Amino acid sequence: MTVPDPKAILDGADLPPGSHLQRVVALETARVAGRTVPVPAPRPPRAAESAGPFEAALRASLAARGGAVIAEYKQASPSLGPFAAGTPLLAQLQAYSEGGAAAFSILTEPFHFMGSVEDLAAGVRVGPPCLYKGFVVAENQLDEAVACGAAAVLLIARVLKGHTAAFADAARARGLEPLVELHDLTELPFAGAARARLVGINARDLATFTLGAPGAEPLREAFPDALLIRESGLATPEDAVAAFRAGFDAVLMGEALMRSADPKGFLDRIFAALAGQAAS
Repeated sequence: MTVPDPKAILDGADLPPGSHLQRVVALETARVAGRTVPVPAPRPPRAAESAGPFEAALRASLAARGGAVIAEYKQASPSLGPFAAGTPLLAQLQAYSEGGAAAFSILTEPFHFMGSVEDLAAGVRVGPPCLYKGFVVAENQLDEAVACGAAAVLLIARVLKGHTAAFADAARARGLEPLVELHDLTELPFAGAARARLVGINARDLATFTLGAPGAEPLREAFPDALLIRESGLATPEDAVAAFRAGFDAVLMGEALMRSADPKGFLDRIFAALAGQAAS
């Protein structure tokens, strides 16, 4: 399958005009269009049926602790502005690691999220596998993810639609693991066509930034062998534990951890509750 150019993706995404998502994707499309990214050293391609280091880390935490946390470094968002600007990257990631996070998610979008590929490259050196968290609309972003050392890349089905599978194949060809993010059940066929092993459901509508409460059951029915990841809308350790009880294998948490004065303690509370649940 052929990956189209970024403008074709933006035009085909049919995002609500003036929405947060439309503005972010339009800026990313302009930023990456025609940009030359040095081709990174090739990695062995990844078979769609095999788990890579990102998935393996999540599964190991799920087996050992009853759930996995993908801890995110994010300094700003379109709805909140710069709510955590200046938070030291390495100290934050070290706290995540000490608290038991299985993997990191690091924002790369610069305009609305204050992210950067430099943050990602630095985060990779901390140890746990990293997710390139951006708004992927071009193959050169996949090359960028590889060059930074990312293990996985986020693919947003609401943006890529019928091209999600082509991007998943292009990611695997570069040795990356695609995490396909859905926002509602109408997008299930895109993840199915992509043969997704990592399926996320974002509780936050990226067009309006309002929150819902998605369940795991329909995702599990559609993807019985995939790792199911609940994203957004998790404000407390108890919220994360509730997501695990609802059938999710992993949670991705950013804002709550970035706002916490003690991110390690925040994560400790999640895993302590899971351990207590298993013992009861």
